[in-house]
Amino acid sequence: MHSWDSLTIAEQALMRRAISGYSLAGMVQNYGVALRWADAEEAPPLRSYTEDEQRALIPHLAAAALDLAERGLLTVHEGESHRATSPVLVAGLELHEVLTDPTNWLWTTRPSRHFSLAAPQPVREYWFDGAHPTADTSALPTWDKLSVDQREVLVCAAEASGMLTGAFGIWEDPPADLDTTQRLAWVDRQLAPLLPFVHEGWIEVQHRADERSDAFTVIPLDGLRTALADPAIRHEGDEWGVGVGCIFTYAGLAVWRGGWSSEWGRRLNFD
Repeated sequence: MHSWDSLTIAEQALMRRAISGYSLAGMVQNYGVALRWADAEEAPPLRSYTEDEQRALIPHLAAAALDLAERGLLTVHEGESHRATSPVLVAGLELHEVLTDPTNWLWTTRPSRHFSLAAPQPVREYWFDGAHPTADTSALPTWDKLSVDQREVLVCAAEASGMLTGAFGIWEDPPADLDTTQRLAWVDRQLAPLLPFVHEGWIEVQHRADERSDAFTVIPLDGLRTALADPAIRHEGDEWGVGVGCIFTYAGLAVWRGGWSSEWGRRLNFD
């Protein structure tokens, strides 16, 4: 097998998802994120792809996935691992049909069929460190030296939802009776533990406006204060996944895996 660095960004994005056993649906958005974090010329703007943009990219990704499958590096399964019936391997002509059907690549709240990517165990072991690298964190503060607010932000970025605001966010909404100056001061206090991680390129902040869509916009560092002061962007409603959230970039994940995640895990076990 080739080295991880010899893979194209499309191949790396597919194999990361396969090694983790994630769904095929949503893969195109994941590819866009990978392009942006790699500073690729063809990367999308600070937002997700539209449906038309996703459809235009699916043939490219489908061709890459089929090639990886033919080389025995990637597999596709129908079904969900948490169901009573085990996922079924998709092969032959059906594999081609599944991977060339745009419906299977687009995220939806109620898919008619569910497909996931996987990698054979030898492939997973061979490329795991490339797909999930760690960084040297010896020069960084230990978990105990981080503030409670910093730890909360890091754990939030590591979680599946990653919500900072909204009904399921880790941050409280500013009181309704604050004036503009007081509201900005409230926002500044909340942003303080997050800003260094965003500045380092370890965490990306995203705004999601609709729980029925995987669409999002990226809030850049210099736009965070204004965005978080806007009640419409914070979303003070009850919908899950709507509002402002954060995720680790690949660089941030390497730092997290390099030390903080294990320290956090030991603290949980100790507590």
